[in-house]
Amino acid sequence: MNAESPQTRPKGWLSRHHRQGPRPWRKLRLGFLRWRRTVLANAHTAAIYRSIVGGLGTIIVLVGLALVPLPGPGWLIVIIGLFIISSEFHWAQRLLHFVRVNVERWTHWIMAQPLWVRWTVGAVTAAFVGIIVWLTLRLTGLPDWVPDLRVFDLIGLR
Repeated sequence: MNAESPQTRPKGWLSRHHRQGPRPWRKLRLGFLRWRRTVLANAHTAAIYRSIVGGLGTIIVLVGLALVPLPGPGWLIVIIGLFIISSEFHWAQRLLHFVRVNVERWTHWIMAQPLWVRWTVGAVTAAFVGIIVWLTLRLTGLPDWVPDLRVFDLIGLR
């Protein structure tokens, strides 16, 4: 410390953490990490824990992959499943890193393109989603709660 520095702290020097205590999510996370450390200390419970985490993450990834061709957050669900698996497995961490890097590269590439290219990619994506929705409704049929509209006859759904 410098010889000229004041001995007392200025008013308001305390951080939010010191004034209000730790945030609730931080306490919850630290509690989970303590619990996880005790579970992983025993080889048998560690194997069971890793199996449960791997199984749950795999189920979430498979559900996400099944939802990819349908409109909705299919890829987001796959990435959430990878996050879960990567908490215990290094190969999943590498795969998640690969996905993150390539999504970022795609985003930078598409944003560097002219507006007409971005609109064309968006239109092709929207057409693909529309075809998948039409095909799904064609195979499963329209639900009963959908009103009778002439447009459904025109596109071959009735």
